Amino acid sequence: MGKKEDGMFRYADGRDKLLMLCGTLGSMGDGLQIPLMMFVLSSVINEYADPNAKVSYSSVNKYALRLLYVAIGVGLSAFVEGLCWARTAERQTSRMRLEYLKSVLRQDVGFFDTQAADSSTTYQVVSTISSDSSTIQVTIGEKIPDCLAYMSSFFFCFIFAFTLSWRLTLAAIPFTLMFIVPGLGFGKLMMDVGMQMIESYGVAGGIAEQAISSIRTVYSYVGERQTLERFSHALQTTMALGIKQGYARGLMMGSMGVIYVSWGFQAWVGSMLVTKKGEKGGDIFVAGFNVLMGGL
Repeated sequence: MGKKEDGMFRYADGRDKLLMLCGTLGSMGDGLQIPLMMFVLSSVINEYADPNAKVSYSSVNKYALRLLYVAIGVGLSAFVEGLCWARTAERQTSRMRLEYLKSVLRQDVGFFDTQAADSSTTYQVVSTISSDSSTIQVTIGEKIPDCLAYMSSFFFCFIFAFTLSWRLTLAAIPFTLMFIVPGLGFGKLMMDVGMQMIESYGVAGGIAEQAISSIRTVYSYVGERQTLERFSHALQTTMALGIKQGYARGLMMGSMGVIYVSWGFQAWVGSMLVTKKGEKGGDIFVAGFNVLMGGL
């Protein structure tokens, strides 16, 4: 027997793999929105900034049609992206829940004898598997396609930036790293804290579900205060983690202030390239904008 695959996509069949492939292509097309739009805009700026050029309806229609083609292509790509990833996410998580139920039903009778129906462990398991399956569905259906679209935008933004003005792009890359690195570091910290919060919420959710399902027993033994204290104590850890996550998010957003430094540097370098190297203003502006958007 072959070794069972491990990972998030272990329950994907052939149709799911095809859907993920089409969704990946759609995500790549979705990421082309900003690079293509700004590439067309560079031609518009260069033509309209030429003192010898005359703006006519034909030139306006030409660039309007180009932007329309970009909108249609990106729109179709985004539609394929959302459709394919949402469909495969629902299929895989449904199969995951079914396999979990089968694994529970395959247990020996002794397993069910040791797990009381009103025990906190049982409710914690039920609460955790419900939240985890929903989290995995959101990850496959939203987070992964968004990540692929951002990666596509990152690479194509730099490709178009190098095409338009390689000098400005090389000069601006160090400033781009100044807000990419903090974003990655604080993002990793927020992800770790988020996983700890999910575990903490699982404990609190188990206590709440146990109390609600056995509400008559709680009232008969006057256990409302004890239940509230247990639930409040379980949420203390979540509150501390939430504060820590808030600090990390604030530091990450604050580090984005280096964008203004990058804009100022690009404006200075761009003016030098236009006046001394003869580069076009539209290419300089769009190349700098692509560098910033690629970093974001």
